[in-house]
Amino acid sequence: MRRLFPLLVSLSLVVGLGFSTRADARRPRISYKVRQQAKRLFGQGRHAYRMGKYETAISKWQESYELSREPLIFESIAAAYERLNDPKNAYLYLEKWRRKAPRRDHAPLDERIESLKERIAKLDRDEQAQREAEARLAEADEARKIREKREDLEQRGRLEERGFHRVVGYSALGVGAAASIAGAVLGGVGAGVRPNETEACTRSSDGALLCRSTFTQDIEQSNSLAIAGDATWIAGAAIMAGGAVWLLTKGQWLDDEAMDSGPTAVIVPLVLPRVGANFAGLQIQGHF
Repeated sequence: MRRLFPLLVSLSLVVGLGFSTRADARRPRISYKVRQQAKRLFGQGRHAYRMGKYETAISKWQESYELSREPLIFESIAAAYERLNDPKNAYLYLEKWRRKAPRRDHAPLDERIESLKERIAKLDRDEQAQREAEARLAEADEARKIREKREDLEQRGRLEERGFHRVVGYSALGVGAAASIAGAVLGGVGAGVRPNETEACTRSSDGALLCRSTFTQDIEQSNSLAIAGDATWIAGAAIMAGGAVWLLTKGQWLDDEAMDSGPTAVIVPLVLPRVGANFAGLQIQGHF
């Protein structure tokens, strides 16, 4: 039935544009040339409509109306907008024609107008639902960005804190290692200046060790160096152990992913000086 509307309108326009009636008395008279141009434009619009080129048809019919001021063209424009699934513009032009149409045409026009109103209401509901969905998506996206930014800042803070603790831990290891080496060196020097026991000392009948007075200064110096060395390497070893513990607990030698994957063996290297009566050196131990 809708396909007949433009054809009926075309037939009406041929009559309407060719003859004047009482209803047309209020419209300004147009020249024959302008009337013919309006008819040509309407015919071009009708051809475009049949070819499915509804935008072109609307454009031609609007030009035809500008020349002829024939309100019946509004019905053709409304039909083209319906084909374009644009009920709002279809309703607008059909209402324009309804205000000019004869009373006998009001009933079918009212039915079409009500149908268009229902389509417009549904379209509005769909558009509102779409806007609400887009708003929810936008809110979720904004919340995700804020969460990611917060997590990024927290991660940076953890990395900076971890870096600081690692500097402290590695510094402690370095200082401890240096102190242990220094203690070993002192112990070695003390062992080096210590006189040979068989040359400097003898044992009495009761087993006591008696040393000659000429070696007293060397023996005391050796003892002082040995005590200082022992104290230094012990302090260094304690500092190294503290640095290792600091790294494990604060600096986190292991990455978070490795910690989450399960128990992992950790080797804590310790450099311990070893000093004896006739030797001095370093011993490396590893604890799991």
